[in-house]
Amino acid sequence: MMDMTSVLPVHDAVSQVWFDGVARDVLLLQRDPVTGKAQMYPRARIAGFPEREPEWFEASGKGTLYSFTVVEKSVHPEFRPLAPFVIALVDLDEGARVTAWIVDTPVNDLRCDMPLRVVFREIHPGLKMPCFIGA
Repeated sequence: MMDMTSVLPVHDAVSQVWFDGVARDVLLLQRDPVTGKAQMYPRARIAGFPEREPEWFEASGKGTLYSFTVVEKSVHPEFRPLAPFVIALVDLDEGARVTAWIVDTPVNDLRCDMPLRVVFREIHPGLKMPCFIGA
């Protein structure tokens, strides 16, 4: 089994709510309680407004492919056995942009601005993450 310690997402008191959602196949985001603007990755405060605490909400799981790359050969040893894989920037309908894997979608079918939807996959033993597929 690979040691993924150096590449795992940060799992701490701030991100625990997000990980609890992932365990239930629910994509959670944070938003500014004043403006409603969504943010992602989990933070203790609103980006740009350190006096405000974010609130959690359930995202629709729908988004649009902003950009992507096909990783044919990974320079990171933990990811070498997983190649090839697709890493993408996804603009969620709620306004946040996330980095995620694209799965179960042929690479030749991928195009920027295509609609996507979230699915949850165990991308490594014990590591379940939100990924996206063509909608």
